[in-house]
Amino acid sequence: MARLFPRLPFVPDETPLSWAARLAVFHTGGRLVPFLNDLGIGLVDLVAGATETITRLCNIADQDPDTVLRNTIHALGERQFLLRDESFAAEMIARPETRFCPACLAEDETGQHRPDAMRRGRLIWRLQPVRVCPVHHLTLISRRLNKWDDIAQDLSVLVPEDKRALLALVENAPVQQPSQLQDYVLARLEGQSGPAWADGQGIEQVTRATEMLGGVLEFGTRAKPAELSMADWNHDSNSAWSYVRQGEAGVRSGLEMLQQRTVEQGMVGHRNRFATFGMLYRWLSSPKLTKDPGPIREVLRRHIIDTMDTKPGEALLGEAVGIPKWSSIISIAKSGGVHPLTLRDVLIARRVILAKAKDRPYSATLVDFQVGHEVALEMRRAVDVTAQPGFLNASRPMVTCLINTGLLAALHSDSGHKQGKVSRSIDGLRVEALINEINLTFPKVETAPAGCVTLAKAAEKNRVPMEIILIGVFRHHLERVFRLQSEPGLGGLLVDPQEVKALAARIPDKDMPFVL
Repeated sequence: MARLFPRLPFVPDETPLSWAARLAVFHTGGRLVPFLNDLGIGLVDLVAGATETITRLCNIADQDPDTVLRNTIHALGERQFLLRDESFAAEMIARPETRFCPACLAEDETGQHRPDAMRRGRLIWRLQPVRVCPVHHLTLISRRLNKWDDIAQDLSVLVPEDKRALLALVENAPVQQPSQLQDYVLARLEGQSGPAWADGQGIEQVTRATEMLGGVLEFGTRAKPAELSMADWNHDSNSAWSYVRQGEAGVRSGLEMLQQRTVEQGMVGHRNRFATFGMLYRWLSSPKLTKDPGPIREVLRRHIIDTMDTKPGEALLGEAVGIPKWSSIISIAKSGGVHPLTLRDVLIARRVILAKAKDRPYSATLVDFQVGHEVALEMRRAVDVTAQPGFLNASRPMVTCLINTGLLAALHSDSGHKQGKVSRSIDGLRVEALINEINLTFPKVETAPAGCVTLAKAAEKNRVPMEIILIGVFRHHLERVFRLQSEPGLGGLLVDPQEVKALAARIPDKDMPFVL
């Protein structure tokens, strides 16, 4: 096979496309595409990093292919690529534009006999997270002509400036330190290990997660990826890396900072996740997200469930919420079918939330979901106290005694909350449970056993408070308690007055009602 002469060696930091373009200039003084056509090599195959194509070019140019293949980004299909041991999607590659550092290109030509063939495109410039030259600390410049052969990344065409013009670009290029994320990506491609959480995911996943978190941290929740400059991305990547390198705990501390910022800005409510996490949440919740974003999605999802308002069954970042940890008063009220004002007052009365919740919107107060949900269910089952005598076949004073002893509990137990229907209500399930206890616990009789009387008669005869008698009956301190078959509820209960007479002395202090 004929070989090119003289030999122009491949430089270990450049790309195969860069080397091929330099070969074209060096041997023909012309453009890349005609040169490849003369060699029978397709530009598309070279751009795709086809191993056979790279090997063929190396054989013609008398170059060891291993060095070139090490710097080859291989197309795997379905917009997937492979560089060394790292696979990633097309978004990891800076394209269709070509990036360059003008200082590097100026140095390439310095002291060279053929400066036109010395400009080389660095491999690292093709990586999206690399935005600053690690040698000169200049923000990279992007070029594109919007032509079909932009894919060739031919620097002689895209950067026609002479050395003086390149130095002028150097003077105007923003100077900044490369981000720690950039340093991590380059080190990882060299086979070095980094933080465990970052190393445990794809290189593209950790890159994108860091960039999107940093975008919100540095530029706020209204920032949009398309509006950020190269310098902006470098800055926000550096900011977020301080959290990402600490793993999940570090990421969550960054999320907490975003939440705190929302509070400080006076933004109330716990459901507007876009207003809290900005483009990070827009990215991870987008229906157009077809690639696995990595563990960042589950970290954010778990963080939202642990700290924000969620609803059972709602879709959250690709998965339905089971039992929420927290929900706002408004969310619980809607799902429970009760009024949020009444729910809030009941929760305050139960000391589930503080009284200062009255001064905040319903959406701004979080409640333990299971506690709040159970209270809402009780409210839906609420039966007005005035209806209890009919349900229990008892007098109103007797119902009051049941509440005083705790055998029945009003939904509002705090004396400071006695307004409205719910404050005068009992949970219907508790009423039903009390009736079932009467029917299942006490022997049924057709007629009153000798000496036994109704509860009211026993209280009157022995001058014993009804609360004491009810505790004796339902805490089983009385041995002889019966129920008349013909009389339901409390009205049909029968006790022995002699037992009742000595009842107060038999009841332990722990069972005594606090009102006595």
